[in-house]
Amino acid sequence: MHAIKTLSPEDVAAFLLQVVVLLAFAHVGGELMRRFRQPALIGNIFGGMLLGPSVLGHWFPALQQAIFRPEQSQADMLAAITWVGLLLFLMEAGFEVRLDLLRRNAASCVIVSAGGLIVPMIGGYLLGQYLPAAMLTHPNDRLVLSLFLAVAMSISALPPLAMILRDKDLLRENVGQISLGAAMMDDVVAWILVGITTSLHVSGTFSTVSVVKSAGAAVLFLAGCFLIGRPLLRRFIDWHNSVAPGPAPQLSLLIICGLTGSLITSWLGLESILGIFVVGILFGSASGLQKNAVHSLSLVVSSFLAPLYFGLAGLRLNIWSVYEANMGMLLLTVIAVACIGKLLGVYLGAWACGLPRWERLAMGFGMNARGGTEIIIATLGLSIGLLTREMFSIIVVMAIVTVILSGPTMAWALSKVHRDDKTVDAALPQFIYEEALEEPPVALNLVEEEELRLARRLKSYTQAMRTDASSPVREAAAGIHEPFVAVASVAENFLQQLATQSLCPGTSARLISLENRLRLLRYIEESVRSLFTSSVKMSADSGLRRHLDSYTEGLDFLLDRMLEALTLKDAAAAEAFVTLTEGRSEILEGVRSDYLRSAADSDAADQAVLFEVAHGFEQTMWMLHRFALLLPQA
Repeated sequence: MHAIKTLSPEDVAAFLLQVVVLLAFAHVGGELMRRFRQPALIGNIFGGMLLGPSVLGHWFPALQQAIFRPEQSQADMLAAITWVGLLLFLMEAGFEVRLDLLRRNAASCVIVSAGGLIVPMIGGYLLGQYLPAAMLTHPNDRLVLSLFLAVAMSISALPPLAMILRDKDLLRENVGQISLGAAMMDDVVAWILVGITTSLHVSGTFSTVSVVKSAGAAVLFLAGCFLIGRPLLRRFIDWHNSVAPGPAPQLSLLIICGLTGSLITSWLGLESILGIFVVGILFGSASGLQKNAVHSLSLVVSSFLAPLYFGLAGLRLNIWSVYEANMGMLLLTVIAVACIGKLLGVYLGAWACGLPRWERLAMGFGMNARGGTEIIIATLGLSIGLLTREMFSIIVVMAIVTVILSGPTMAWALSKVHRDDKTVDAALPQFIYEEALEEPPVALNLVEEEELRLARRLKSYTQAMRTDASSPVREAAAGIHEPFVAVASVAENFLQQLATQSLCPGTSARLISLENRLRLLRYIEESVRSLFTSSVKMSADSGLRRHLDSYTEGLDFLLDRMLEALTLKDAAAAEAFVTLTEGRSEILEGVRSDYLRSAADSDAADQAVLFEVAHGFEQTMWMLHRFALLLPQA
């Protein structure tokens, strides 16, 4: 039996020094990038670059080696902790894949995603075929490297795209929904292909049999997860919540299941990252998932593991090796192939969907951002010996450049896009909320925007009640309820997450008021929806039916004043709304008197419908008054 080698106190101290220094530089770099409206991971990488051979190792090699000792045991420890960070980072990325969003725009998302995958893949494959021999780790690796680069060129980073769309208030319009859905599909397909490609390299054989074997293993795993694992996981989560309630036990469950998924894909001969990413997708679509558990995992990943991982990527980056090897032209070629391939592919896909020209360009520019996903793939290629240090550095630089370019180019294209008033009710991506958690006042502004948008949708019911039965307005109103509840639930869960952390002074009262208003908005929506549904059933000759338009007009007026108070955030507007809801008794008196007259001349079935309408008006008016009282008063 082999003796277990223990770490000396000096080894532990050296390892902790590396973690502290690397995390500190990555953290400072990330915060600086946030101030410039750039993803924090770029700053994490720059922080690592300062400590690596690009800066500190180039100018002060002795100091660099004193901090990051060359012993293999030290490198192994740092690699192990960052590998765990990578897996949990990918699980969190899986949470963001919204299956409902993909279903909503399935055809358009598939076409745009296909264009954004196929064209860049062709460019990446051809790039690998014509790479200089010096860029190959082994002469026989050219084919696998070409396939690897094909996948690497097709990646799109979701967070930068979503942030740009949010800044332009386009997340819920056609261009935003299709862009997000196509980027999600790109990520899912790319990780499957990464798992297959890397398994071919690790196995050391490339043949039709090996390709079919790897692809079959991936299909088997995905089919098992979505057809069998998904319903079983939902039941298991419900059972687990009843036995061990609370976010802490569920956080343990998340990590255990995620790492188990990684283990299964490793046993199948695929890359372990595929397993945890798919498990993240399954958990993200489970109704029993507790948002506080996700938030806790996100805090650990975003504050510790992700900065450490991307900092290590920067530490491994050596820009001098690219310069000394005269690879500047190759770097420019890789950037050009990545940008042109993605822009052309997405543009063609969007053209096939019939989207306008500027929307096509905006999608292409936005999905051109590679970001952290590309860096993860590059690090993976370096760790398995498929990429040289120079090629790794080139791909990382390409990922950074595409993220920086995507913001201004997409913003320019979006400025040309014709805005459509028709929006889609979809919740904001979770990572936008997660970023807002760091600044509670900003986070509450975000939820208040959702509150205002939900309140606007209430008017769709009152407008539909004043139109004839064949009007498309009525058909649109019939489909409001489910997305309304979904968005409200996401906003409420976010407020619960925000309440678990320490808040800035003066924020607590605002949070409690907002949480109560959101809950009351859901009740108001249910009441107005019930009123709309009942009004459709009313006979045209009833007395209440003949006066319904005037009562609905009065209710519509109150909703306008509520929207005014929410928009202005003004105490005077809030007080005026309270006064109006108190003084609108004539609406209720008219509804009651008309109901009594109509009910006396109607049969039992009609009486039930008339009562539902009268009760609906009374309940809605009462809840609007309660909502008015919750608005900030002078």
